[in-house]
Amino acid sequence: MNEQLDRVQQAEHAIEVLENTAYKAAMKSLRDQIHVQWKASKIQDAEGQRLLLQFARLADDFEVILSGMIEGGKFAQHQIDLAKHRNESGARKLLRKVF
Repeated sequence: MNEQLDRVQQAEHAIEVLENTAYKAAMKSLRDQIHVQWKASKIQDAEGQRLLLQFARLADDFEVILSGMIEGGKFAQHQIDLAKHRNESGARKLLRKVF
């Protein structure tokens, strides 16, 4: 149960980050800078272009990780809610987990 509560709390923190105006501005600035740098790169600079593409993908991956934390927290909260509604004894819960 503590692990589920931790996941719910992580989800709440991830939501705070994704909705934070400073975070949004920083990510937009990062993406804009990557785009500007990519457009300004020389065609012969394949390595530099590849690096900029990796930066762009990394920025996207970071937000996907945060979104995954939110979804994991929603699932954990759902499990917590189900456990409360079941109102089972400790022995019955143990048997359900074993079988």
